[in-house]
Amino acid sequence: MVRRQQRGHTLNMQKVMMLVACFVIGYLIWSTISALAYLGKADRLTTSTFAEMQQVSAQTLEQQKAMEYHATKAYVEQAAREDMLMSKKDDTVILFPMNHTAPEPVPPAPTLLPRVLTRLITWVKGWF
Repeated sequence: MVRRQQRGHTLNMQKVMMLVACFVIGYLIWSTISALAYLGKADRLTTSTFAEMQQVSAQTLEQQKAMEYHATKAYVEQAAREDMLMSKKDDTVILFPMNHTAPEPVPPAPTLLPRVLTRLITWVKGWF
């Protein structure tokens, strides 16, 4: 009888140890999978951040080049000639006439009034 109790106790202890081992292995597998998922997400974030940094660096470099160009005499001269319509001494300036044509007048809308009545209204309006 004592052997059966010990054997039953041994089986219960083996079951408990097996259950604990399954939980530990399950936890290790779950933590490994979640760590891999986290690393994948971190890798995607790092890649997108690096691409964004490269784009910002390119924009910064472009702006620095533009600022350097704006500080040159060539830019100052170009801006003075184009924007402010200035010229150098001894430059020949040619001005082209602007063609300002008046828009064609819009004909008055036809009225249903007889011509005599329209003239009378125009004559009366002339007094005021």
